[in-house]
Amino acid sequence: MGQELLAAGEVAGRVCAGLVFVLAATQKAQHWRIFSAVLANYRLLPRALVTPAAALLPPVEMLVGILLLSAQIRPFGALAAIALLSLFAAAMAINLKRGRSEIDCGCGHSFLKQNLSWLLVGRNAGLAALLIPSLVFTRAMPAAVILTGVAAGLGFFLLYLLLNVFSALPPVKAHHHRFA
Repeated sequence: MGQELLAAGEVAGRVCAGLVFVLAATQKAQHWRIFSAVLANYRLLPRALVTPAAALLPPVEMLVGILLLSAQIRPFGALAAIALLSLFAAAMAINLKRGRSEIDCGCGHSFLKQNLSWLLVGRNAGLAALLIPSLVFTRAMPAAVILTGVAAGLGFFLLYLLLNVFSALPPVKAHHHRFA
């Protein structure tokens, strides 16, 4: 039972993170000029490297997403995803430590602009943690375990999307009512 749970967790992590990377790559590619400005706003790269980095990141994210979803070249896809998620979390953390929380994270959700926060840093750490079983579990698994993992991964991805929507909503201001 423990091995089957680990195997389903490995598939779930790859499916969720793979879909996150494919979605992010697609949205960054669609809004490349905006993403280039967001990347520049992090103030971590020399100006001459911002445009090439903004052009390179969407295809790299797409490749990582495809590797995760296809389970090919394991554990390379998981290692690449963990490295990218760690890099993104570090870039956010550096800016948060600099007091620059009011910039857009550039996470790829153009319609859900999100300011940097420790919650986003934690989200990236959580996505990376979902991939840890992919580093240790590499043998063949039964179809039922794969299907369970895919279903769980889709559930995690939908939860990820839902949390992004909620975190992008403007804060609700409390209204004080006076009763007579």
